Amino acid sequence: MRRTVAALLVFWLASQPCLAAEGNTWNKLRYSGGTVEAKVNPFDWNTTLTVMPDGLRFVFGRKTFRLAPSAVTALSYGQEAHRRVADMVALSLVATPLALFGILHQSKTHFVGIEYRTDDGKAGGLLLEADKNNYRAILRALETVTGKPVKNAP
Repeated sequence: MRRTVAALLVFWLASQPCLAAEGNTWNKLRYSGGTVEAKVNPFDWNTTLTVMPDGLRFVFGRKTFRLAPSAVTALSYGQEAHRRVADMVALSLVATPLALFGILHQSKTHFVGIEYRTDDGKAGGLLLEADKNNYRAILRALETVTGKPVKNAP
């Protein structure tokens, strides 16, 4: 009996890191602009976000971008996110017309803004447009992993 319980306990403990490593994944997102240079169609919901305890992974078509939770400096929602990421892009030296394309478009959508610092200390930002069915879960997951509060949370 003890061996069975011990074997089940070992199996359960061994499976825990695998479950945590998978994280939460959302694929109904649009990359609306930011400091990451990615070629995306602004009309397609082709961005994937995976939130894991050890990092955030963004997939923009063929480009993958990873971000450590400790690098995130702020999270924002709605028009506040739109304004804050637009400020980051305007201040960034690597701003391109492609990055500004989505920033200039104003509408009533569920924007999620992620501000971060790169390894060399430069400020960066991402503006994602989330679906109405998943934006709350995304905000909760980002807030939990990064430890940062969401400004202008719904």
